[in-house]
Amino acid sequence: MTNQLIPVFNGTISNEATLLCDARKLHEFLDVRRDFSTWIKNRVTEYGFIENADYILVHQSGGIKNTRGGDRRSKDYHLTLNTAKELAMVERNEQGRQVRRYFIECEKKLHQQSSTVIAPHRECLPKMVYHHQSKYNPYRAYVWNGEKNVYIGVYPTVDDAVAAQQLFYKNGNVKRILKVQPEISDAEKEMFIGNLHAVLHNFRRIDEIWRSRLRPALEVMDSKLVYLLHDRFNDSMCVLPTIESRIGKYIPPKLPR
Repeated sequence: MTNQLIPVFNGTISNEATLLCDARKLHEFLDVRRDFSTWIKNRVTEYGFIENADYILVHQSGGIKNTRGGDRRSKDYHLTLNTAKELAMVERNEQGRQVRRYFIECEKKLHQQSSTVIAPHRECLPKMVYHHQSKYNPYRAYVWNGEKNVYIGVYPTVDDAVAAQQLFYKNGNVKRILKVQPEISDAEKEMFIGNLHAVLHNFRRIDEIWRSRLRPALEVMDSKLVYLLHDRFNDSMCVLPTIESRIGKYIPPKLPR
């Protein structure tokens, strides 16, 4: 992206593709008076940011000496743009407002370039409810219990996630995961069984051709392939009776004369 105030790069949080920025670069641009380590740790605690949801930690080795003369590992914080925008705004200066508008523009350009939405409804989600990649339960909920963030579970809708948060605050009980199983109609079940019958029937026909034509021809040719195929066909035919005992044996329809 052109005219970068702060470098923005692609990353992954909780198996979800998203845009990230380096918290050190943000700290530098915002002209924060406190040192970086103190500033980022206080902000994470104060605003309840969650590792692997709002940011990820990247450990860097070397470059920083401890009091005993050895190297110690420093930590880089890679922030989601939502987290970065919130950190920018709480500084309440012109740099913060400027960088927030810049991050919004970065997200807008990304959405224009790709038909895939990184995280639907991210801007309007309630506090401590997050979107993640799931077909049936796409909303992940957390609560603050006075000491730490507590993971509640994943839910099919935002309302379900908020209801679980409210239930926790009321009596400490939650439904950890609301599984939403897709309903399978009787017609779909019947179609599946019919297709499975057809597969088994066709394989029996193929096995008949193998035994009556293919295997004798390969034996005449003294081909090593006959031994390999013989094992495969025998193994498969051993499974067929078990499947047919569950779904019933296929009876071919009578054809009109």
